[in-house]
Amino acid sequence: MSSSVSVLVNGSPTKEFKPTRGLRQGDPLAPFLFLVVAEGLSGLVRQALRKEVLRSVKVGRNKIECCLLQFADDTLFLCEDSFNNIFVIKAILRSYEIVSGLKVNFHKSKVAGVNIDEYAISTYAKTLNCNTMRLPFQYLRVEVGGNPRKKQLWEPIVKKIEDRLTTWKGKLLSMAGRICLLKSVFTSIPLFYLSIFRAPVAMCNRISSIKRRILWAWGKENKAISWVSWENVCKSCEEGGLRVKEIRNFNSALLAKWKW
Repeated sequence: MSSSVSVLVNGSPTKEFKPTRGLRQGDPLAPFLFLVVAEGLSGLVRQALRKEVLRSVKVGRNKIECCLLQFADDTLFLCEDSFNNIFVIKAILRSYEIVSGLKVNFHKSKVAGVNIDEYAISTYAKTLNCNTMRLPFQYLRVEVGGNPRKKQLWEPIVKKIEDRLTTWKGKLLSMAGRICLLKSVFTSIPLFYLSIFRAPVAMCNRISSIKRRILWAWGKENKAISWVSWENVCKSCEEGGLRVKEIRNFNSALLAKWKW
């Protein structure tokens, strides 16, 4: 190894040395090690819930207990509105820092509340030494806390689709090229939104209109003749279609996995 490290002893660094064992960045074992370390935080939360010192949030008809959500290096705590829960979470994070050797960045952490007084939220944030956050907010480019029935939630998605399916691309691409463009754009840009929210009928019709224009109008702004019905275009190649996803069916299929 070409890198060298130094160890802090009583706050003072020792002489640098080159390590001969350990994991480097990009090592195949690194993700597994990360999961092992992250599981320690889940264990602390489960123990706090078992001893009833932390009150979680119950969601759904079956009152499923939900207190901790983890995705990669993002962690979300869900709890009832009380100072006791805030103190317990702070103790859990501090214990996790001591045991794992990791450091929680509270400057990047935020506190948000649902139907909670703003003064209480600001007090919780000062206790945890972090910032406050309001709903709705963006996470992984998906708006959390917004109303999916309103057009404002879907406007950024429609705008991105229009930018990718511009008129000049339709003029330069052949029929096969436009079909590939439709498939790639539609399966990448709105995938997260369609996996979480039910798209309004107006938005479905608007997106379908954009797809028809880029397919039949050769990128022209004026209305073009649809030589084949859109229902047949969305059929599989074995049935004589082009296998272009129909947005409503695609949305229903993605939402069906939650029921599964």
